[in-house]
Amino acid sequence: MLKYVVCAGRSEEARAWARAHGVPQGQCIYAGSVRKLDGLRDFAVVRLRSFFDRSDRDEIEAVLRRCEMKMPSPLARHDGTEA
Repeated sequence: MLKYVVCAGRSEEARAWARAHGVPQGQCIYAGSVRKLDGLRDFAVVRLRSFFDRSDRDEIEAVLRRCEMKMPSPLARHDGTEA
């Protein structure tokens, strides 16, 4: 199931975004620390304006890039061939 990684200044903002967009809390992950994000697969990133003021923003972005590189290509099929 697709998860939404919500990058925000505070967890309350991430929860408010989820409510405003009708996304269940179980599908949202607040990017509060790099430990929460390491190893994620099948996710979409949402960056709220307050995220850009965080002191650990570069660390979080680096972990997200590593996770994105490990995600399977949307063009790859389960039998190992490309679509």
